[in-house]
Amino acid sequence: MNELVGTGALLRLILRRDRIALALWMILVSLVPISMAASYAKLYPTAESLQAFADAIMSNPAEIGVLGFVYDSTIGGLTAWRAGLNGAFLIVPVSVLLIIRHTRTEEEAGRRELLGASVVGRLAPLTAALVAVFGANLMIALIIAGGLISLGLPAAGSLTFGLSAASAGWVFAACAGLVAQLVESPGAARGITLALFGMAWLMRAAGDLGGAPGAEGWLSWLSPLGWLRLTRAFAGEQWWVFVLPISLAIGLAAAAYALSARRDLGAGLLPSRLGPATA
Repeated sequence: MNELVGTGALLRLILRRDRIALALWMILVSLVPISMAASYAKLYPTAESLQAFADAIMSNPAEIGVLGFVYDSTIGGLTAWRAGLNGAFLIVPVSVLLIIRHTRTEEEAGRRELLGASVVGRLAPLTAALVAVFGANLMIALIIAGGLISLGLPAAGSLTFGLSAASAGWVFAACAGLVAQLVESPGAARGITLALFGMAWLMRAAGDLGGAPGAEGWLSWLSPLGWLRLTRAFAGEQWWVFVLPISLAIGLAAAAYALSARRDLGAGLLPSRLGPATA
């Protein structure tokens, strides 16, 4: 039987089950940078006021550690600085939870076994979950880009910023798909993936604090969250940086597929933690 048969039906099921939550999530996440850009336009109406605000940020190491460098003292540049990593904290955890819910949680509940008795390929659940989450992240990117363009911001920077946010979601969604093949418990899968997200943030912070704009520390270049900022939205876009998150997401997804084909249904490749020897 084709390993992907039934993917379309499972994808429709996911979208039907989560249609309200997905719609609310996409709208709320997209409104954050759009509302920030509108607020900056009102609060800092002149180039001088924008530059003064950017200078104050760049003189504060705590701000740089939390949100990174300001690459351009414009409405777009400040929006990318403020909403970039903040947006990742809204996009990545939900992407991870959705992947785990529609893969490992379904197996633990026994619903995956019931589906397996019908005409559903072994890789169909993972594929449907990845397509749903990747598609939702892409929609967020397009909504953000459209909203920023409607405010008069440059189209190239708006699209770069939107895709940067989506790329972070893609990487950690694929990571969640891989971790879900390694452990039996949905809680463990969520915990491990979110811990990796936290490590990526710490690496990015250390790299930025150890460098300067245009000379970021090497740790920033090892972190998917560092790549999110290194695309330089509204500050001379570096489109080639997208090769890094896209390649990593593809590699993680490929590894998840390979492991899914090797393990038993309901089991993980890592050994389960034994319970107490006595009651």
